[in-house]
Amino acid sequence: MKKLIPLLFLLPLLASAEILPERLGDFDRTSLEAAPVADSALFAEFDYEAGELGVFQTKNGLEAKITAYRFYDDTGAYAAFLWGLAEGGVEDTYGERAWSTPGRMWIHFGNYVVEILGDMPEDDNIELMMGQYFPNVRLSADPPVTNYLPPENMNSGSKRYILGPTSLSQLAPEVPPSVAAFHFGTEAVLATYGTGEQQERLALFSYPTPQMAREQIELFRTLPNVVAMRDVTMIAAVLAPTDPDAAQVLLSKVHYRGEVTTNYQKPGRHDNMGTLLLDIVVSCLILAGLCIVGGVFVAGTRHVAAKVVPNSIIAPRVDVLTRLHLDEKDSA
Repeated sequence: MKKLIPLLFLLPLLASAEILPERLGDFDRTSLEAAPVADSALFAEFDYEAGELGVFQTKNGLEAKITAYRFYDDTGAYAAFLWGLAEGGVEDTYGERAWSTPGRMWIHFGNYVVEILGDMPEDDNIELMMGQYFPNVRLSADPPVTNYLPPENMNSGSKRYILGPTSLSQLAPEVPPSVAAFHFGTEAVLATYGTGEQQERLALFSYPTPQMAREQIELFRTLPNVVAMRDVTMIAAVLAPTDPDAAQVLLSKVHYRGEVTTNYQKPGRHDNMGTLLLDIVVSCLILAGLCIVGGVFVAGTRHVAAKVVPNSIIAPRVDVLTRLHLDEKDSA
């Protein structure tokens, strides 16, 4: 991520403010309009909020068309970013991730997806635009299910994240939404493997609990033209396999790796009993010293007052003594 994280602290703009800046380095914004959305149902499933398309030009004739899409959270933006990957692209280093093709830069940053067409502004200006100007940037970790796709022989740019029935019907029509069971909070990811006519589509469906996955695998196994297996909370399915043997090999590469996160607290100074007792002794000595110093100070002050101002309230009153005269009462 290029020089970007420190700029996250410079987000004073409100959500209702414009997304794109008026100036981007040598590029001046010449027009601004609402971002076009090709598939409104799909973007609605990704929790799309707002977007802007701006045309930026320089004095020497360079032109860049920049579109910024804002989603509710990082997950929706991540899904939209994967959906917009173009064939023949290469990874780049803008934002959290970027995909570059000739004349096009596709960037994912937090809950934003940015497309730049035409002439590219300077790298620092692009990072400054996303880090300083974009309002309400929300960063989070990638969905865990995406880490379980086997990386070997995965086709570049083929990964897709599935958030609901709309994206499922377009990517994996072999699996009905009722079988995927998104009402459980299901998440899914899909990628293609192989080349030519031997390409296989592998989809992973992640469920909150093993019990849910155990129930759904029985439904997956009833689907025609789908080969599926369960691994703890995850179901792996090869859709419309072209080669049954290749499908089984691909499924064998999927392994669930459970991660247990504990709230680890670094041991403090007083977690060691010896250190605790030593600190108690030192504290008692300090307290005793303060008491001695305080007593000497009070006694010394009254002694000096008795000589300098004997009638003051702080001077000791040695002549004031209450006598009971008990001896006189006995003689009487």
